[in-house]
Amino acid sequence: MPGFDFFRSRRLGYRPRTPAAALRAVETGTLPVEDFIYASTSAKPLDEEPFDLEEIERLLSRQDMVLQTSLLLKRVLGKLTDSLEQETALFGAEGIAALEGRALEGAALIASRHPRERDSKTWKRLARKYYELSELHRDTGSVRNFYLGLAHDALQRGMAGGEASVPDLALAVDILVSLGLHHQGTRLLEGSPDPRRPEILMLAARAAFHRGDYQGVSDCCRALAPLRDSLSPEEQRVVSFWTQLDG
Repeated sequence: MPGFDFFRSRRLGYRPRTPAAALRAVETGTLPVEDFIYASTSAKPLDEEPFDLEEIERLLSRQDMVLQTSLLLKRVLGKLTDSLEQETALFGAEGIAALEGRALEGAALIASRHPRERDSKTWKRLARKYYELSELHRDTGSVRNFYLGLAHDALQRGMAGGEASVPDLALAVDILVSLGLHHQGTRLLEGSPDPRRPEILMLAARAAFHRGDYQGVSDCCRALAPLRDSLSPEEQRVVSFWTQLDG
């Protein structure tokens, strides 16, 4: 299950060194939510300058990149386009085009099937591809919203008439949060068959975090604390941070 998206930012040149400092920066609007708890969950990232062009090229050649890696890569490539060296700037621009083109081709391949021939799994795969495209176009509001609308429609079709899996719910929450429909995401989780499952509680914590309800995050993490053995190492770190912060 995907966790919170916490990528390092250089907005205003400020880099928080601790999770608590990052949280304060998020609360005051100095930094976006993606920066939160970076210091406690990430190793030296790809966007550490000077950039490793060979590593960037190696990642660009991969066909199985997860969305978080693609987003980080696009951020780095965007910085490369500002380089005074023409060859480096061109490398950055071509890399961005390759990332976006690959995602678009994946969605187009699935969408090429006639709607009547798409089963629920196909609709869900299409929704995920559209969501990935929306995330890759975070900096272009109209394009991002266009793909979010397509993702929302496709996922609704895929989930119609059947019980939603945890990955389905995770994707739905991500889409609704991106559309600014935070409370709809919360209601969706509360209406699931077992809202106290660890996976659902973790999703609820994510939804609360993105709507700025930090008390809601703490409440979910307190409920998760006795279940920490069933969590991934990253999720355990998130729960430990919030329960210590709350205490």
